[in-house]
Amino acid sequence: MVDMRLERYNKISLLFFLFAVTILLLTGCAYPKQKMIQNSAPPLQQIKMVQDAVDAYRKDTGVLPIETKDAITPEYERYPVDFSRIVPKYIPYIPGAAFEAGGSYMFILLHAEEKPEVRLIDLNVSQKVQTVQEKVTRYYTARQTLPLGKKLADGFYAVDYDKLRMQEETYKSPFSQQELPFVINDKGIVGIDYAMDLSMALRSTSTRPKPGEDIRSILVAASPLAPVKSFSYHLVNGEPQLVKEN
Repeated sequence: MVDMRLERYNKISLLFFLFAVTILLLTGCAYPKQKMIQNSAPPLQQIKMVQDAVDAYRKDTGVLPIETKDAITPEYERYPVDFSRIVPKYIPYIPGAAFEAGGSYMFILLHAEEKPEVRLIDLNVSQKVQTVQEKVTRYYTARQTLPLGKKLADGFYAVDYDKLRMQEETYKSPFSQQELPFVINDKGIVGIDYAMDLSMALRSTSTRPKPGEDIRSILVAASPLAPVKSFSYHLVNGEPQLVKEN
């Protein structure tokens, strides 16, 4: 009698085991292999894949696979990659890091008119700046004045967070790992002050900017990430300084 119960127990255990294995196998098969590949590739590898696809598309068509943006769009956001033009002919899938695939980056092109280079925009940073921008806009709408703090350069100021009744916001830079402050210009546009990053980059490179040159290009050359939500900088008395764009 005991042997029969034991045999029955073993059969039931075996059935449960086989059922569990089957569920695991089905779950693995249900998750597309292509999806696993595109999410596992590191951003640098994904940038290389997109760069190759952009170059091949341009060679075949004579144009770039980009979305159309207004001329007033900031330089580092002006030429987002249009994946609908290059998938699947030039690249088999949208990279997992891309916003279009559920990632937190936007793939963009820099130097589009010359030698297009693929870079990333961290959309989490853009959202963080947008949150402050919305508060500044509401403040100006209610009072017809901007929450300007200490003057940093001609037309640029620190954000007065006391006036906005909020905690100070900073951005941990991927370039230097420093906490960078936000800045606001005299038109009420909020951005990130990359002066500390630029100072560090200038000390670590032998390249010297030309007079009147926008030195943000130093950061672009050193990182896969574009300095999003930023303003132009020139080298003034050996230090990076915010300057108004024409």
